[in-house]
Amino acid sequence: MNSLNKVISLTALTLACLFIGGCGAPASQILKTQSGPVQGTTSEGVFIFRGIPYAAPPIGDLRWTPPQAVRPWDNTLVSDTYGPSCWQPTGIGNDAFMSALVAGSGMSEFSQWLLKTGAGFGEASISEDCLTLNVITPEINTDKPLPVMFWIHGGGHQYGSGGETYESTSLVNNGVVLVTINYRLGIYGFMAHPELAAEDPNGSTGNYGMLDQIAALEWVQTNIENFGGDPNNVTIFGESAGGHSVGQLMASPLARGLFHKAIAQSGTGFQQFQKTDQANETISGFNASRKVAAMVGISGENEVAKLRKMSTETLAEAATDLEISIAFHPQIDGYVLPKPTSQIFALGEQAPVPLILGSNADEGSVLYYMGVPPVDGSNIKGPETIEQWDSLLQEEFGDQADALSIHYTVDGDGDVVKGAEQLMGDSLFGRHAYFMAQRHSAAGHPTFMYFFERRSASPDETIGATHAFEIFPVFGTTLPLWPTDERDDILSKEMQSYWTTFAKAGDPNNDSAPDWQSFSQLQPIEMGLGHEKSYSRPVSRMGRYEAMLGQLLRREKRALELSE
Repeated sequence: MNSLNKVISLTALTLACLFIGGCGAPASQILKTQSGPVQGTTSEGVFIFRGIPYAAPPIGDLRWTPPQAVRPWDNTLVSDTYGPSCWQPTGIGNDAFMSALVAGSGMSEFSQWLLKTGAGFGEASISEDCLTLNVITPEINTDKPLPVMFWIHGGGHQYGSGGETYESTSLVNNGVVLVTINYRLGIYGFMAHPELAAEDPNGSTGNYGMLDQIAALEWVQTNIENFGGDPNNVTIFGESAGGHSVGQLMASPLARGLFHKAIAQSGTGFQQFQKTDQANETISGFNASRKVAAMVGISGENEVAKLRKMSTETLAEAATDLEISIAFHPQIDGYVLPKPTSQIFALGEQAPVPLILGSNADEGSVLYYMGVPPVDGSNIKGPETIEQWDSLLQEEFGDQADALSIHYTVDGDGDVVKGAEQLMGDSLFGRHAYFMAQRHSAAGHPTFMYFFERRSASPDETIGATHAFEIFPVFGTTLPLWPTDERDDILSKEMQSYWTTFAKAGDPNNDSAPDWQSFSQLQPIEMGLGHEKSYSRPVSRMGRYEAMLGQLLRREKRALELSE
């Protein structure tokens, strides 16, 4: 498996050439885009175009507006370098998450130090001028255009980028074109304000990051044929916030027809009930922006005009305030997202496309300790005693509390934290994948569910198949020094064949991997992507998911009442 991250300083340049690509790689041929000519590089027999602008820089008066057309250029744009990540806090978020992964991997202490020292967590370049995408293609001059796989990165809608981490030659060598994107994050991607709604012709505000994703999909429709891709066969796929984005794009009428298949990894959008103008589970988008204005000392009329003139440094404290930033996610605005995603799926109004979706066995083993509550949709903090555990289950799940509790080994105070960690993963990721599969298959659309169980190969690992682990085999990557064995290579080949075969035909089954049975309400089947082997089986955690249904239905009912 190829490593994609820089390592220790004495050999940083050499290893960057090996792990990242570039470093004198020959230039590709010049290709036309609607905005101007671009020239990328070649590596391992594929063509790589980095940092192509797909929209105008969202700065100045374009801060908090829908993405605008990029200014055309005449001279060839050398596309051999990734654009900066969209503005985000550094030193926390993804950096803390990656550090926790490394700590729980079973690596030796020296290997952990070596990786953290050389990888330079937190050193990424950030900017508001960030709306770029990247294209990796095995073929440019082809008689038969290739399926396009459009990747949306995760990071809680606050962190991350579509850059070097996802540069996978092994994935595209399965016969697909890979597109990865940046989109606005946090305060710049998802702040809603009544003045912004008033200036928008559709009354929309708060979903600028989603509109960036849609603009990038429109770029694909216009330009991807020149890169060997088929605009009539586009698969969106993403993980965590990117998985939520997949579900939300399936729910948005603005994205209809821009993609033809979807893969949602550890995210569905089913957890999001926030509205721009009404508080529901969190403060409203409007109240969040009012708090932003108050923190930087402005009020009254023309708040947005004043906020647009402020630097990112001035806004940084408000951007990271926990009470405020919890609202910086896609939200129901009546236009980009007309209703909660889960309700759109319940009504059968989502995009009618084939779908792969799933979650990991130990989603909460890192995220829970970063402050994620144990039950999605609840404000109750993590329990520490068995009395608090029982109270949490009773408060959130009512008459299903006992039915749910039997699925967790919580016999005393010492078991509570581990039980809450497992509950967090099931409630935020596993059950939503299950109910999304139920609703999508009930609407008559091909649906394939998976459950990822591969852990680090080290006997000393402590985090199981945690959140984001499935990204490694999908992209054929791993971190340098990560403990692996033969199973990792086998699993990567299996998952890449499933994902790319699905992108080609809407069904993941192929001759080089175990049979994957589709999901239906009568036969709720998942593909167990196991630690030792892969096989289809009945949904392993269906009992606990079903016990959580009532809480989801109550949340949906509450959201519907607010909209009436």
